[in-house]
Amino acid sequence: MKQFYLALAMSAFAATSAIAADEGVNVIWTPQCVADGHSYEYQFEVAMRGFTRVGLTDVNIDATDGTRAYFVMNTMGDDIYIQNPLPRTCIGSYIKGMLTETEDEMISVECQLPQYINANESGSIAVSLATKVVNPDGMIFFEPIKTAEENVLRYMMNEDEDYEVNLPEGMALATFYCDADGNMDNAVFSGAALYSAEYKEVDGRRQPMTLPANLESQEWGMIYSNDIRVHGVTVAIDEENGKFYVAGFSPKFPESVVVGDIDGDKITFAGAQYIGCEKYTYNYLVFNKAEFISSSDRGDVYDFPGSPLASIEATYDKEAKQISCPMDIAWFNNIGTSQLYYDGYFVGPMFVESVPGAATPVDPEITEVMDFMPEFGYGGFMFDLPLFGTDGEILYKENYTYIVYFDGEPYTFMPGLFPDLTEPMTEIPYDFEDGEAEDFRVEGTSHIVCWRTGGFSSVGVQGIYTYDGEVRKSNVVTYQLAGVETVCAEPVSVDFYDVAGKKVVNPENGLYIKVITFDNGKKLSSKVALGK
Repeated sequence: MKQFYLALAMSAFAATSAIAADEGVNVIWTPQCVADGHSYEYQFEVAMRGFTRVGLTDVNIDATDGTRAYFVMNTMGDDIYIQNPLPRTCIGSYIKGMLTETEDEMISVECQLPQYINANESGSIAVSLATKVVNPDGMIFFEPIKTAEENVLRYMMNEDEDYEVNLPEGMALATFYCDADGNMDNAVFSGAALYSAEYKEVDGRRQPMTLPANLESQEWGMIYSNDIRVHGVTVAIDEENGKFYVAGFSPKFPESVVVGDIDGDKITFAGAQYIGCEKYTYNYLVFNKAEFISSSDRGDVYDFPGSPLASIEATYDKEAKQISCPMDIAWFNNIGTSQLYYDGYFVGPMFVESVPGAATPVDPEITEVMDFMPEFGYGGFMFDLPLFGTDGEILYKENYTYIVYFDGEPYTFMPGLFPDLTEPMTEIPYDFEDGEAEDFRVEGTSHIVCWRTGGFSSVGVQGIYTYDGEVRKSNVVTYQLAGVETVCAEPVSVDFYDVAGKKVVNPENGLYIKVITFDNGKKLSSKVALGK
C-alpha cells in the first residue's frame, strides 16, 4: 500500500503478514519475524487452528476479546508458531514455541523469550515476560525479565482443547523497544502488556448476517453528528415479525447486517452484533456513551466514558420513514465487545429514507494534502464527499461524480501515467477505485486521490450530482499547495489523445484530450473540441 495512504489513513506501526490457510497443503511460509528478528522460509503442512481470546486482561491499551489468534504447527517437527501473541500489537506477527507434554497429560507450548516480533533497520519490538513497576508519579510500566530460565512463556491445553496463557505470578507478557540487533540491555516498555488470556477455538467459517431474501430492500441514509456526515445504507423492514435490518452501518462492511426489534414506535438494537472479520480481528457493533468535549480544527472531539452498553432504544417514525437514535450514544465498528477498540464511530445516528430527485451536493471537504514528492513519484490528497444535498437531501452514490482541479482547471487522468486506468477520466464515479496502483481509494465518504506529476500551485475538487438528466454541481473547493517552484515553467510539448487514451499525431475535427507538458515535469490535461 502506498506510503501516502499510510501517512493519511493509518497511525499504527503494526505490519501484516500473509499466510496460507488451506489445511493439509504443502506451502512455503514466511513468518513476519521469528525468534531473532529475521524472516525465514519454512515448508510444512499447514495445521492452523483459529482461536479467539476470552477473559483477556491487559493494561495500558484498551482490552478486547476480539483479536483472533492462531496456533500454527510445523508437522515436520515440534515447532509451533503463535500468531498475534498480544492483542492489537504488531498484528500478523508470530512467536515461536516448542510442543511439550506434561505429566498430567496436559499439553503445553513453551516459548523461550525474548523474541522479536517486529524488526527493521532502526530497531526492534520484542516480547518478553516482565514485572510491573510503579514510578513515584503513579505511572505503570514494565521491566523485562533478564534471566533466561525465568523468561519462558507457557500455553497450556486442557482436555477441551482450549488454550490458556500460564503466566508466572506477578508477571505480564509485554512489548519493548530495543535496538536493531535485538539487544535488551536498554529495552524500553512500548506500552502493551498482557496479564492473562484464555483461547477458545472458533469456527473459521463464521459469517455475518445478511438481508433476508424475502424482504424488499430500500436505500436509506445514515446521518451522524460527529462532523455532520452521512453515508448510504440498505434497510429491510419485516413488520409482521417486528424486525428492522440495516446493511452497511459501517462503510468497512457494506454488506454486513445488524438487526433491531420493532415494538410500536420503538426499535431496540442489541449490542455486540457480529459484522465481520478483518484479517486478524473480529468486528462487532458496539454501543457506548458519547460526551462532546470540544470542536477544533480536527473536528468534533468526544469522550466515551463507561463500558459498552448491552442495547439501545431508538424512536421509529413509520410514516416519515425515519429512525432517531439517542444523541448521546455512539455506534462503533469495534474489535471485540468488552472494551472500545474501534475503527470508526457514529454519534447519535438518524436513519432516513432516500427520496430520489435532483439535488445540489454540499461542498466537499479537503482533509489532508501531500504535495508531489519526486522521491516517491506521486503526491495526493484526502477529501470527504458528504452524501448531502444543500437542502438536506440524501444523495445516491450512483448519481454522484467528482472532478479534480489543478491550478483551477479540470484535470484528466490518463492511462499510462496512471497505470491501472483503461481510459481517460475527468469525471470520476463516486465509488471508483483502481487496482494495485491505488491512485484512487474510497472508504465510505472519504476519498484518496494520488497524482504523478508536480509543479501545481493548487488542487481542488468539485462534486457533481446528476438525476434524470439534470446536472447540479457543488462549488470547487481549493487547497493551496506548499513548496511549489516560483520559476515560471515553459511548455515543452503539446499532445492530443482520443477519448480511448490513444495518442493522435494529426488530430482532425472531434473531441480530444489535450496534454501540455512543461519543463518542470508538470502536465495539464483537458478535453477540447477541434474544428466545428
